[in-house]
Amino acid sequence: MTKAELIEKISRSKDLPPDITKKCIAEIVDLTFCELAQYFEKAKVTRASHPRFTFPGFGTLTKKRRSARRGVNPRTLEPIEIEAFYTLDFKPAAGLRKSMNETKRKTAAKATSKSAGSKSTRGKAGDRLPAPRRLLSAELKEAEDRSKRERASKTSARRAKAAKVAKR
Repeated sequence: MTKAELIEKISRSKDLPPDITKKCIAEIVDLTFCELAQYFEKAKVTRASHPRFTFPGFGTLTKKRRSARRGVNPRTLEPIEIEAFYTLDFKPAAGLRKSMNETKRKTAAKATSKSAGSKSTRGKAGDRLPAPRRLLSAELKEAEDRSKRERASKTSARRAKAAKVAKR
């Protein structure tokens, strides 16, 4: 959802007085997020406390510090230093999490009830997937060994490339 879509949804709400315009709603949304941003910019993270903003029924935003660490550039495989930085962590409220998952269950239940209510649950031959072929234990072991060898060769190639780059 974009900011414009949020403003549009709020403006269509029947709970608002009719004299409130989209422009007023946009100003309120801007002020709200500016205040939140300023709060998190100014707030200090300590070992004992992390600044947080809790909106009941929606969730909690918490300012956290990510420490510096070593990383690898995936394109060149060069080792790089990633600086420490601050980020926001969001934890949804229990009610929001529950309502999101209930929606999923309801749609899944509707889909199964529709298919159970029809006379024939069989589709055309083209609609069905072929039955998976069961691998014999020897074939399975061979496939696992092959995938291990492939992973090992890729890993060693990456390490060799990284070593070359590091020598430069």
